[in-house]
Amino acid sequence: MIWFKPAFFWALWIQSVVAKRLLSASSLTTCMENSQISPTFFNVTFNANDRSVHYSIDLTTELNTYVYAVVDVYAYGFLIMDPITVDLCKIGWKQFCPIFPGSLQVDSVVYLDKKWTDKVPGIAYTVPDIDVIVKIEVFDSNTNEKLSCIQSSFTNGKTVAQTGAKWATAVVAGLGLIVAALMSTFGNSNAASHVAANAVALFLYFQSVVIVAMQSVERVPPIAAAWSENLAWSMGFIRIQFMQDIFRWYVQATGGTPTTYMIHTTKQVLVERAQTHLSNLAMYGKRMLGLETNLHQSDLTPAIVNRDLDYALKSNRNLVVLRGIERMGFKSGIEPTSIAVTGFTWFVLIAYVLVGILLVCKLFSIILKKKNKKPTKHFYAIRIQFAQILKGSILRYIYIGFSQLMILSLWEFTVHDSAAVIVLAVIFLVVPLAVILYSYIRVFQYARRSIREFNNPAAILYGDSRVLDKFGFCYTMFHADKYWFGMIVIVYNFVRALFIGLCQSSGKASSLVLWIMDMIFMAILFWQKPYLNKPTNIINYCIAIVCTINSFLFTFFSGVYGQPARVSSVMAWVFFILNAAFSLILLLMILVFTVLAVVSKNPDARFAPAKDDRFSFQRRGKNTAQVMEKSSDLSDLNDTEDNTELSALGMAAQDHQANWESEMYHMQDQKHQEIYTPTIPQDSKFSDDNLLDSKQDYQSSSEENLSSKIKSLGRKFSRKHPRHKTTRMSDTLLDESRDGLAPEMGAPKNKHHSRHDSMMSSNISVNNTPTQGQGFL
Repeated sequence: MIWFKPAFFWALWIQSVVAKRLLSASSLTTCMENSQISPTFFNVTFNANDRSVHYSIDLTTELNTYVYAVVDVYAYGFLIMDPITVDLCKIGWKQFCPIFPGSLQVDSVVYLDKKWTDKVPGIAYTVPDIDVIVKIEVFDSNTNEKLSCIQSSFTNGKTVAQTGAKWATAVVAGLGLIVAALMSTFGNSNAASHVAANAVALFLYFQSVVIVAMQSVERVPPIAAAWSENLAWSMGFIRIQFMQDIFRWYVQATGGTPTTYMIHTTKQVLVERAQTHLSNLAMYGKRMLGLETNLHQSDLTPAIVNRDLDYALKSNRNLVVLRGIERMGFKSGIEPTSIAVTGFTWFVLIAYVLVGILLVCKLFSIILKKKNKKPTKHFYAIRIQFAQILKGSILRYIYIGFSQLMILSLWEFTVHDSAAVIVLAVIFLVVPLAVILYSYIRVFQYARRSIREFNNPAAILYGDSRVLDKFGFCYTMFHADKYWFGMIVIVYNFVRALFIGLCQSSGKASSLVLWIMDMIFMAILFWQKPYLNKPTNIINYCIAIVCTINSFLFTFFSGVYGQPARVSSVMAWVFFILNAAFSLILLLMILVFTVLAVVSKNPDARFAPAKDDRFSFQRRGKNTAQVMEKSSDLSDLNDTEDNTELSALGMAAQDHQANWESEMYHMQDQKHQEIYTPTIPQDSKFSDDNLLDSKQDYQSSSEENLSSKIKSLGRKFSRKHPRHKTTRMSDTLLDESRDGLAPEMGAPKNKHHSRHDSMMSSNISVNNTPTQGQGFL
């Protein structure tokens, strides 16, 4: 029982910490025009356990009279308790009894009666990201005239924006992308295509949640803002202190004026409920959107005032309200002037990490070869075609970060952090856009050529390993016939980036446009069914539906419908529950896919095959790399050219169906008849020179003839039969095509050699086996 007392006291301490009920606020703003009380600084904490209120207030007033206050408390837009009338003289606040013009500073503690604290519901202390607003209206005690209105947003210190959630989402999504990239590097197998398609879809979904939250809407409820903060890393909003110090110096050194909200400030910063722009955006809005300038200026006439929320917040010269991209950056601990350069820097750093991983894989393959250990077949491609694989991996990475670069670059043109940052924005706008456009144009050209020659886009897109390794990111997640759908995705992302980056001054317009775009994209997705198989299509259907619902919910947050604030608060909880549950499902799914792909001996068997013929063509690309590698190994061992040549014949035979042996021997019979049947001289004697010439002809032409005949006959057959769709490389070797391999010869013999018959013929003195080119005996 010695351990009982310490454990008991620890339990009591933990319970006391957990049971501590606090409500606090750090921003106070006006909620009416021409308010005669302007807050400069405000910080208040209410402790429900001892009913104490610790407050520190700095106000500027224009009043000279006795006043009383009416206090309203709203939770999620609902008035949760009857209005409380407070006579400031009766509660002993001598600073307010009476109140005089000038600056008023108060730092004190007051204890409330139990009858007032009991009116606060217990849920206010436990629900994360509570949406509580306290509104105080000040009246003249003599005339009952309303003199001022101030309000503040309270929090209980609990939030869904957790560091663990950020790391969990980042690690699982990043792990899926890394495994997919490595597997794609080692051959674009069935498992690699599925893991890559789903991992990229998960990452783009995370980005879409952050993008929709980056809209400069009128009011973002706390629960919605907090959840989107968990995924802000996907858009490059990652804070490291020394990097922020460098960025602040860089902006200042290149002619900009960096903000210092994170270090020190003479203004309060409000991000939870954004109602106004910063001063530079206010002037732009005054010129372009005249009816909305009331959101930025406090001296406009009431005739042009928009309809505000029930407890809409107003800013003043002592309060900076951040919205849209700036709000997202500030919540991530990044200064507004460092947001763009932070996103650019992280994009480049992760690109270096990607290149480093690929270099390590190539180095590992080289080490295995130097130690005379036979590496797995997946290392053949990275050793022989490393340049193409490296280019393809970088292009895929640019594709993933396309939305991030476009939004930050376009937004930088509106904020002008510094001249150097604008130059960086131009580079990160033009280069990725040009590279992506070039990639899709080349894919379209290769596909059209493949259709023209083989009536199937997969013949070149998947049959040519150079095209697949370099440009496969554009189409491998789609059905072979829907290779062009990636162009629609890029156009959709670019137009969305235009409205997010350039419409930070008009949240209502951008929210409506994004909602309409998401609905159109979702309709096209359901219509075309572009992804490689049914499960992948279903996953992307669900992502499109959730993204469309998100953009629809943000139209409520923008205030475009003029609905009460309680509607937006309820919609925020719908946003959180929907996205939290859906994110968990996707994360578990990607985690399972990744584990299956890594630990399974045959990962391709774990995934449903694509509903196209891509793998029939990919086998040829794999065999080519293996032939090149084996040729290199054989040359190192000083093997004869015959072995290399006949190894190529064996590899090429793997592209065919079950009758590949008979096809190969059929062609071999024709070739042997041409080469090994010498012309009888007039004296009926064989010449040694004839025999030597025949052998040299065979050695120089066998491999070249096989590969060239396959290609040329495929083109001839596609022109002769335009409606025939090539579904595999062996389709180019039909009966009539094989008959044309040696038109100068007579008809071949009507027999097919079996494997044991080909080892040694008793009727001739020539070895006919296709795996041992020993010539004449």
